[in-house]
Amino acid sequence: MKEFTWNEETIDYFADLYDLNGWAHVAQRVLSFVTHECDLEDGETTQDLFNDLIMKVEYKANKEEYEWIEANLHEKELD
Repeated sequence: MKEFTWNEETIDYFADLYDLNGWAHVAQRVLSFVTHECDLEDGETTQDLFNDLIMKVEYKANKEEYEWIEANLHEKELD
């Protein structure tokens, strides 16, 4: 799979959007973003951009959730 460099603010925006609206909404917005706001180069496809960005957003959103869960578990252990 091709990998791209994204602005961290872009990834944060979509990760925050996931927290508010869920994956289906994020997937639609990411697809719209890569379709209308990104320029394709050297054989890249919209699907390549979508796959890479959605994976990075998913990683970010899951990482934040795992950190929150671990913090809460740790807090309960201290009680």
